[in-house]
Amino acid sequence: MANKRKTTRKTGVNHSSGKRLSEHDVRYDVVIVGAGPAGSTLAWKLALEGLKTIVLDGARFPREKVCGDYIEPRGLHILDLMGCLQTLEATSPLPITYSSTYVDGRRCYIGRIPFYGVHKHLPKHGYIIPRDSLDNVILQFAIKAGATAHQETYVTDFSANRTGVTLQAIRHGERVVYRGRIIVGADGVNSIVARGAGLVADDPRYIALSQRAYADGYEGGIGEAAFFFDADFFPGYGWMFPMSQGRVNLGVGVLKETCQRNGIAVPQLFRDFFEKLRRSHPRCRKLKLLRPPIGGIVKTYGGSGPNYFNNGLLIGDAGCFVDPMTGEGITPAMESALIAARIILDVLPRGRLDATSLSAYENEFRKYFDPSMIFVDLCAATLRNPHYWDSWKKALIKGCALAQKDSKFAATAGACFGGLEVNPSGILAEMWVKTAETLLGIGLKSMLEITDGRVNGVALTLQEMAGWMNNSWVSLLNDAFWHVGWTMDVQRKWIHALSIVSSRLQDPRIKGVV
Repeated sequence: MANKRKTTRKTGVNHSSGKRLSEHDVRYDVVIVGAGPAGSTLAWKLALEGLKTIVLDGARFPREKVCGDYIEPRGLHILDLMGCLQTLEATSPLPITYSSTYVDGRRCYIGRIPFYGVHKHLPKHGYIIPRDSLDNVILQFAIKAGATAHQETYVTDFSANRTGVTLQAIRHGERVVYRGRIIVGADGVNSIVARGAGLVADDPRYIALSQRAYADGYEGGIGEAAFFFDADFFPGYGWMFPMSQGRVNLGVGVLKETCQRNGIAVPQLFRDFFEKLRRSHPRCRKLKLLRPPIGGIVKTYGGSGPNYFNNGLLIGDAGCFVDPMTGEGITPAMESALIAARIILDVLPRGRLDATSLSAYENEFRKYFDPSMIFVDLCAATLRNPHYWDSWKKALIKGCALAQKDSKFAATAGACFGGLEVNPSGILAEMWVKTAETLLGIGLKSMLEITDGRVNGVALTLQEMAGWMNNSWVSLLNDAFWHVGWTMDVQRKWIHALSIVSSRLQDPRIKGVV
């Protein structure tokens, strides 16, 4: 760990009032915009390493944040290394060790989460921790590490030159100026920093819209994360994550592209989902919303760009570090922050903060995330076409039935939806093996049926093949231009994913950044 730097710079900002006193404002090594998990994790790490760091946020913490609140074992491991986990566990969160899958309101799978407890260095469970608590705890640990935090501070613009960055902000109604050598955008999907750098990601294929609420009345106290797949919000899903004392986090998310093309109103989608949840889940029949649901947006990894520019980087949601299948962003946000910290600590002493020098950030985050995220993004892209719902529904039900009786299949194939270690070659191999076994079983059965004068097995196989073909024709006839674009997009992602499969890269995320 580097020794903390001593500074004798003249202070020009009154830290209690935020008023601008002179042109000789405090100059920071790093100015971080946004104090969520990404921003505060970065502030914690850089402050520990002796950098003069400030984090700015427009909110007053603790504050509510739209999120599923799910922290999986990799995220808990990072929080433990930061020293935050014990504080968070003092609230007695309910360990999440089970999961269930519902398809069109019918439960098709329930069991222990097959990929939890496999890796000894990771916790054997997840937690649901509301963001008002989580974000505040991480921010306080960043402050304890030596970072400065200015809340209720709205950054309005910034500029960069050879000497560093200058930020304009409004704090407590006063216009203030912050100066630093590097700026980091950790300010979420509507990032001011990304906009100022010309790096805003706005492709609806990689944006999910959601509504989330808290409810009381969950019965049983079992840590079972439930996922709901339904024609109404395909491609997307509903969730119900239990917390302690009978409370749950529940919500629904769907692709923005789908909403635009099909005129879907997410608030109505949530209302319909809530009623279906109470009817279909045996422990949710007495749920009552605590407050009206609120909406949120996530931008997934498939839409991520270079995320670097002169004197600056983007991390967390601002840089699209979100799982394309699940929409989970807490752990990737913290991971992106730790990768950014490594780059900043490398380039800052050398004083070369131009885009070329900071391009090392993209090289590092691609090496870390691509081996898993590229394949998961391919899965998400394949599911983007809602015309295939009937066929995917049948495949999902079959997959759940296999997973229910084959834990190896559940752990390997299920990794593309929330798994801790994504192995594309292993997933594809497992899928091919099960497909071959199924086809062989159908073939033998069909031969016997033909001998007996029955053709049920053959007919079923032909019906399923015809279903996929019919879905394709419906999609093509509905919008030929979109269908061709979607097909080409999936093919392009297949080529990219196969290059990773052929290189047999292991998933670096299982070891972590730290």
